[in-house]
Amino acid sequence: MGIRLITGATVWAGPACTPARGWLLVDGDQIADAGTDGPPPAAGEVLDLAGGHVLPGFVDVHLHLTQAAWYPHGGDAWGWRGLEDALAAVRAAAAADPAAPWLLFWDAARWRWPQGRLPTARELDQAAPGRRVLIATADMHRGAVSPAGLAAAGLPSHGPARDYGDDITRDRRGLPTGELWEAAFGVALQRALTDTQAHAGDGEGAVLAAQARRCLSLGITHAHDPYVPPGWHQRMLSLRSATPLRLSWATGAAAGMHSPAPGPDAAPDGPYGDSGREVKLFADGGDRCAIQLPSRAAPGLLRGAIQQSARLRSPGPLREALRRKLIVRPGHVHTPYLRYTDADLARLMDAYAGAGVRMRIHALGNLAGEQAARLLQQTGVPPALATIDHLMLLDPVTVDRVAATGATVSYQPGIIPRYGDMLTGMRVDRYATILGGRRLLQAGVPLVLSSDHPSGPLDPLANLRAAVDRRFADGELQPDQALSRPEAVRAATATAAASLGAPGAGGLQPGQPADLVICDGDPFNPATRVTQTWIAGTVAWSG
Repeated sequence: MGIRLITGATVWAGPACTPARGWLLVDGDQIADAGTDGPPPAAGEVLDLAGGHVLPGFVDVHLHLTQAAWYPHGGDAWGWRGLEDALAAVRAAAAADPAAPWLLFWDAARWRWPQGRLPTARELDQAAPGRRVLIATADMHRGAVSPAGLAAAGLPSHGPARDYGDDITRDRRGLPTGELWEAAFGVALQRALTDTQAHAGDGEGAVLAAQARRCLSLGITHAHDPYVPPGWHQRMLSLRSATPLRLSWATGAAAGMHSPAPGPDAAPDGPYGDSGREVKLFADGGDRCAIQLPSRAAPGLLRGAIQQSARLRSPGPLREALRRKLIVRPGHVHTPYLRYTDADLARLMDAYAGAGVRMRIHALGNLAGEQAARLLQQTGVPPALATIDHLMLLDPVTVDRVAATGATVSYQPGIIPRYGDMLTGMRVDRYATILGGRRLLQAGVPLVLSSDHPSGPLDPLANLRAAVDRRFADGELQPDQALSRPEAVRAATATAAASLGAPGAGGLQPGQPADLVICDGDPFNPATRVTQTWIAGTVAWSG
């Protein structure tokens, strides 16, 4: 590849990712030098990027690639405005594709529906008799499944729903309604994806490769999938050999993403792509996250639900709020949605750490974050073996506990434009810090910016902007928690690579791999686009 000089651009150089007009020298697959003063060195090839910006390659440490790849093969439910839209879409899909093993629909924004609920199994069966139907909510923790789909997944479609506890919603007679949560939803999702991939046959590789190309087109040089079933590791290795994209992944239970982790003995041996062995643990859920708020929050949350119902002219949001469990204690209220007891989670942490398996711990609520951090300290897990994902809701005690562990936190400010109105409508921002990037950095927590795609936007530039401006359609969410521009870039690149023990932890500086992104302008300008993505000194995508 020889020696190549990039000049005329703003380069976000070094581990601090500080932007400055300058030049970058690439020798083969590595950065050879970078500078801002004096004339640039000679090179065999010169790339003049006047007005452009050069950033380190984006490392997305929480990107569900193996799930998102199949989204184009299902229906987009984001625009549905209620049950009528949902059932009409199911009827249309059933007529359009009678051979599909499943009718899949993604991204249902159920909280905006006047009914405040998903279709029942009976309603889905009436719309598509005998077909396997799965409608997933936007957070991928909850969904509605038809009777045929429940049966295919080994879940009860008739009779008492004895297993999975509250993860299977029941009617007043104790019979399953078709609404699934967490572990039960994960089982149905895994069955649906497995059947859909089998139906694709030889086309499966092309589906995954298309998702990898999409990542490259957005400047992602390393994609880390936080859950790949143990039986799919070979597929990931095949994809890795077919794409220049750096890939790594975590494992978990074979039954589904949200099922309890089985322990290190069930984890496949390496390699896990471009990073070490990792497992996904769920301390809490999605809608059913484990939060603790001051006592005054209880009437405030209820008021928020009433106001949302008034705006929609329907009792749906209020009915949904009243379904959520809330325990009142002196001084605080909390939701009892922890997925593990302290003893069970501590045993798992100790076992995985002892086997050298890094843990990626889903903790959306502050109560789950506090539990995860407290037990990481208690079991003595080294910082390099733990990442806490999400921490959407924070309080000072949880922040201090997390900081004391030394563990990395991966958060997703890119969801603010999508969910900011819901979060403020529920009035949660009055009682807790939401996506508190500034608070975590000030406490000394290694902070990583990731997408959680498909639940969040895949585009790293959109996620950078959200971390800095924190805007949504009707306002901005706790602007005091905004990151500076260099902090956001560092969190999406160098710190992200370091959290995986992967190439690129030093940013754009001599000796680091030449993984970089070329933009046609300021990355924080909404009009800016990625024009080239380089991996190890080679142009992996250009457009």
